[in-house]
Amino acid sequence: MAESVKVAVRVRPFNQREKDRGSKCCIKMQNKTTSIQNLDQTGSEPKLFTFDFSYWSHDSFEMDDKGVSQPIPGSSYASQRIVFDDLGQGVLNNAYEGFNTSLFAYGQTGAGKSYSMVGYGPNKGIVPITCDELFKTVEGNTNADLKYCVSFSMLEIYNEQVRDLLQKQNPKGGLPVRQNPSIGAFYVQGLTKQVVGSYREIEAKMDEGTSNRTVASTAMNATSSRAHTVVTIQFDQIKKNEVGEETKRTSIINLVDLAGSEKRKKYRLRLCVDTTAFPRLALSSCP
Repeated sequence: MAESVKVAVRVRPFNQREKDRGSKCCIKMQNKTTSIQNLDQTGSEPKLFTFDFSYWSHDSFEMDDKGVSQPIPGSSYASQRIVFDDLGQGVLNNAYEGFNTSLFAYGQTGAGKSYSMVGYGPNKGIVPITCDELFKTVEGNTNADLKYCVSFSMLEIYNEQVRDLLQKQNPKGGLPVRQNPSIGAFYVQGLTKQVVGSYREIEAKMDEGTSNRTVASTAMNATSSRAHTVVTIQFDQIKKNEVGEETKRTSIINLVDLAGSEKRKKYRLRLCVDTTAFPRLALSSCP
């Protein structure tokens, strides 16, 4: 049975700007509970919030010989792999069962959304780990009556316009969003859907798409993504039945890195994002 909606929060390490200002962490996490303490009010009771997962990634980690952040023994540090095991693996499991599924990263610019979703350097995020694990399943298939087909697309929504990130040039005004009248689902007309046969192929497409993303400098983040980015993986399972007829079960996986949620004027954003087009598109593939 497919999982219901789950909500997770994660706290990142201080960046250099925060260190220079002598910032103090007002967040504590214990199991599923996140507490926020008002440091300006001595003796005040912390505010408690409970989520499905509360990930402490602020400190208590060290780099291994590959440059991957790993928890110091005995610490509660949540690594990229731990986050995937809790969240990304559930997305994959639902896809294997034939369900459509979506995962969103939301928060202020500089909060670590892109790090959790995409990652940096050897610290791979949910999106590349999900793709890697998916192809491990495909390549490990030994059932002669079962075959898989994986398709990849990547887009961004910026200023109410949909841009294909697998294309250098997009039409003026962006790609149109259409609705299929027979099933009611929304789709992007003209969006590139690339069939991929290995993790290396999908990794190359992700790198290509990431290089085409709209970024800009803000007071919070020098390379902030200023648009919503949606990676969509179509996973087809084609199986022969007892009489030799092929049946196909299709799952759509949406992995979404939302633009920063801060106020534009306060943080001096040089570009503007409108979210109007987003809910129609990204949610249309949800079950």
